[in-house]
Amino acid sequence: MLWLNFGVPVFGLLGGIVALLAGILILAFPRILNYVIGIALILGGISSLAAGSIIAGILSLLFGIVILIFPKILNYLVGTYLILMGLILIFSTGFALVPLITGVILFVIGIIIFATPQIINVLVGIAFIVTGIVAIARYFGWF
Repeated sequence: MLWLNFGVPVFGLLGGIVALLAGILILAFPRILNYVIGIALILGGISSLAAGSIIAGILSLLFGIVILIFPKILNYLVGTYLILMGLILIFSTGFALVPLITGVILFVIGIIIFATPQIINVLVGIAFIVTGIVAIARYFGWF
């Protein structure tokens, strides 16, 4: 994944804030899960594209739109998305420690969602919060 920002680093911060807020909303209001996930992925995809992360942006946009159109297969879509994003983080950031750990966490959460879909609210909320914190930390240069 390219972490270039083409002179607009604020999009990394905005994406992190969107992900963090979406994670909190999912944990607080689990009944609106489909809408929050779909909208958060679309906004995160736009933010990622603007920040220069082409692969993550396109994946997020596509999965966000498909989740809004087909909410009945949410578990499979979210599980697949988290596995793909985890793999992207693991293999495209040069094995830096924090993105590597984040990628492993996302990958494992994706697998757990496939195995036990009834706990999707908690896992997706945690995944969004972790992703948001990492994006915000990158913006401020904490790693």
